[in-house]
Amino acid sequence: MSNDIEDDLNLEIAYTTLAKEFQIPSLQEIPYDLYQQFAKTINDLKSNEYQNEENKIVFKLIEMFSEIATLLLQIRMEKIYNLEKYNKREEIDYSRITDEEKYILYDKYRVKTKIDEVNSLIINGRPRVLEGISESLKQKKVLIRFVKSIEQFVGVDMLHYGPFNSEDIANLPLENALSLINSNIATKVLVNFK
Repeated sequence: MSNDIEDDLNLEIAYTTLAKEFQIPSLQEIPYDLYQQFAKTINDLKSNEYQNEENKIVFKLIEMFSEIATLLLQIRMEKIYNLEKYNKREEIDYSRITDEEKYILYDKYRVKTKIDEVNSLIINGRPRVLEGISESLKQKKVLIRFVKSIEQFVGVDMLHYGPFNSEDIANLPLENALSLINSNIATKVLVNFK
């Protein structure tokens, strides 16, 4: 086995993370790149050549990592959806949501499609594609209108924003915009190009 595999996610950590997320009702803090770690591990396992008996073991490992990643993603997304469903958006801690999970949340009308897409990337061992998703999300901005005044703050991109008064419009990083919208400080501006 290559040195890459020795640096990969191990099954015990993956299972423990899943068990904790399943047992505790609130959204748990996980490494920001956990899904990328799953995908890298699966990719590394698929990339190496093994003897006959080793192939069976590696196939089972890939299957177990895939199932754990799928369940973890489903459980975490269900917790987030339930908070939104019961109008508890202010309880969502966006710092506990990975970039892949934020990617899924961005377009609610396409949620099922995006869950399938991310899950496929994880299961098919496509860490570079997942990394690309994370990078593009960090560049995403959202146009919002403030409904309450707010003091100056530092955005996730480390730039200063504000202060803003009620009815002010701003184009902010996605994570900041979502936090302000869910705290009822701002609303998303829907731009209609007819």
